[in-house]
Amino acid sequence: MGQQRGRIFATKHDRTSTMKDEPQDIQATLLALQTEMAEVRARLSELEKVVDIDVNEDGTRQVYINCTDFVVRPAHAAHLIALHLGANEDGGYLELHYPEAEVTAVSLAIEDGLPHIQIRGRDCKLRADTFIHEDTGMSAVFSTGGVPGALMRARAGGGGSVAVLQADGRARGVLVHDASLPDVQDGNSAPTELIMAGPEGKTVLKLRADDGGGMITVGPPGQPDAAALVARENGPALLLHSPDQQHSVSIIAADQMAEVCAHEGAVPEGGSQASLSAGSFGSSVVLKGVDGKKGADMSVLDVASTLSLHDEDGQDRLMLAHHFGSHTALSVKSAAGHDAYRVLATKDVTSHEIVAPADSETKILAAVTHEKPVTLVQKSGRPILMFGEGELGGILCAYGPAAQHAGIATLSGGLVSGSLALATVDGIPQLTLDATDHGGRLLINNDIGFQRIAMGVYQEAAGLHLNNTGSIGVQAVATPKGGVVTVSDMQGRVVATLPDHDEDDSASWGRLPDGF
Repeated sequence: MGQQRGRIFATKHDRTSTMKDEPQDIQATLLALQTEMAEVRARLSELEKVVDIDVNEDGTRQVYINCTDFVVRPAHAAHLIALHLGANEDGGYLELHYPEAEVTAVSLAIEDGLPHIQIRGRDCKLRADTFIHEDTGMSAVFSTGGVPGALMRARAGGGGSVAVLQADGRARGVLVHDASLPDVQDGNSAPTELIMAGPEGKTVLKLRADDGGGMITVGPPGQPDAAALVARENGPALLLHSPDQQHSVSIIAADQMAEVCAHEGAVPEGGSQASLSAGSFGSSVVLKGVDGKKGADMSVLDVASTLSLHDEDGQDRLMLAHHFGSHTALSVKSAAGHDAYRVLATKDVTSHEIVAPADSETKILAAVTHEKPVTLVQKSGRPILMFGEGELGGILCAYGPAAQHAGIATLSGGLVSGSLALATVDGIPQLTLDATDHGGRLLINNDIGFQRIAMGVYQEAAGLHLNNTGSIGVQAVATPKGGVVTVSDMQGRVVATLPDHDEDDSASWGRLPDGF
């Protein structure tokens, strides 16, 4: 019994101890659960900072992620990156990676406010690059190793260009059309051009087309226009140039004219030349020497026939022309090469020139019309004397000898009396001396022709008038009342007189007579 009681007592004691331990285990479990729930809440709180979920009225969920980087890794290879999304101050960007390595294959980003797309090979070198430049789209493609292949771009006003490149980036062929640029040469619409070049980038072929026609130029590197064929609305043309550009042939066919010209140089100038032209105007043959100086010219036109002969220096010695129903002209030159004599006869005027043998710009020209004769004496290209009939009578003008001091003096007669005028090279009168019906008068002007000093006689009176910028300054007048001097301010008001008079009386004494 004692032992049994002992066992029963012990059993009760054990149960009592176990019951005392159970609350402690529950508390520990609750504490662990609270800690885990706090961690879950913290994670959810962090997740709520990144993920927003909205539910539309139809029950559709919309998920928004707020972060700067979002990386997607494949489940079978979590150490690799498959997709990389990000955002920065410029905007968002997207990168797709090759599956076996962290090498960017495609990137899409906003750079400096503009989209930019790049496609790269497994060697990280570009294969395609698309971007916006100056508000137009551009796209470049590359071959293995990032070697340039072609470049395409759009034009702001319409059209675009495509360039085919070689390994060093030089263009081998370019197709261009820019609708925003009119053809400044002939006013047609913007041209379309195809340009092909050699390895060094030098053009060897060019095709051009617009609404006015087309053009083809071809040649070896360095001479892209060895041959040029042009077809426009007014007719075709063929140009052939030698390799050294020393000799050329030009053939032109237009509606009204056709011409064949063999000449030195790229264009018909500065060398020997033989040209034959014919058309609705008539026909013409022109021969030029090695220095580009004309040797002979014979033309038969629809309005005239001409003949000119030249010496070895290209100077014409004889020129004869007759314009049907209009005039006949003859020009003879001296052995020194200057014009010696010219004659012109028309139904309205007959004129002749006598030219100095040593200076073609020194001559005498005399002409007579139905109404007036005139003679001009010229020295070294400048007129020195001209006399003839003016509007009111005879007129004689004398000129200075050189441009920098070429004053002009004119003496002319009139209905009442004569006049002498002195002027500068630009014809602005500086001094005029007139004889009027009431006395002589002298006017002195400033450099732009405005009168500043007037001196004259009016019947029995004499006066002197000085002004500044058109404002009356000083007047001195001798009248039957005696002499008087008046001084005015810039507004024309009399401020002083000599002798001293009141303002009204001084103004009447000092006023110059009308016509002074």
